[in-house]
Amino acid sequence: MNTRTDDNHRPTATDGKRDSVLEVSGLQKTYGSGARATVAIGDVSFDVAKEEFVCVVGPSGCGKTTLLKCMSGLMTPTAGQVRLAGTPVDGPPEQLALVFQDYSRSLMPWLTVRGNIALPLRRRRLSAADRDERIREAVDSVGLTGFTDHYPFQLSGGMQQRVAIARALAYQPDILLMDEPFASVDAQTRADLEDVMLAVRRRYGVTILFVTHDIDEAVYLADRVVVLTQRPTSVHEVVTVDLPADRDQVTTKETAEFTHLRAHIYRAIRRPAA
Repeated sequence: MNTRTDDNHRPTATDGKRDSVLEVSGLQKTYGSGARATVAIGDVSFDVAKEEFVCVVGPSGCGKTTLLKCMSGLMTPTAGQVRLAGTPVDGPPEQLALVFQDYSRSLMPWLTVRGNIALPLRRRRLSAADRDERIREAVDSVGLTGFTDHYPFQLSGGMQQRVAIARALAYQPDILLMDEPFASVDAQTRADLEDVMLAVRRRYGVTILFVTHDIDEAVYLADRVVVLTQRPTSVHEVVTVDLPADRDQVTTKETAEFTHLRAHIYRAIRRPAA
């Protein structure tokens, strides 16, 4: 069942079928077996609509990264199903791209910015002109024009993560999955990268699922926020973010609606386990 939130941001049923590109249905993940079995994900179901920006938040250790790995086909769930564009995910889909938290390990240190971005494009069988155009556009979209011949060690942490984002964008995936991608950078760089993501979303119209532990970040970026419970993980609620599409780090975060949403989600995450 699809959900929206009422004025108190609680989930209620909606009429009509969402144009879902990603569907998670009854997903479960258990490690081990018998008496030593650990249930990481109990029962998670939600969907992501085409061109939507959805953030996933939850208590520390609730299995957000495990969930993302199952959704991306990097890990096989114990039960349930993930469908991308109607097709069951049983391995990393070609039309999906991932950006991880640890940018220092995701980039090839012996390759330039251009070389790193070009790596996944080998699968696309593009002409040299098309490849170069994709790289140029992606580099421009994340504000790295003029740095294509630099190596990762010549870039700041925030710039390296921009390279990782540009690489994903140049691939032109149907959906972009991001696992706490800004957790390893300072607060100012994080704010800059958040605004990069909003600009990228407007420019490419890409569907984004963004896992984060930062509630302010989730509210600032998302159209909807999926709030997870403590382990065994399930979906506590899906919160609609009724903020203007054009957002600003200062004015948006000063609004009463932003403050209300942040407090509501914080209370939901902090609530005692049932």
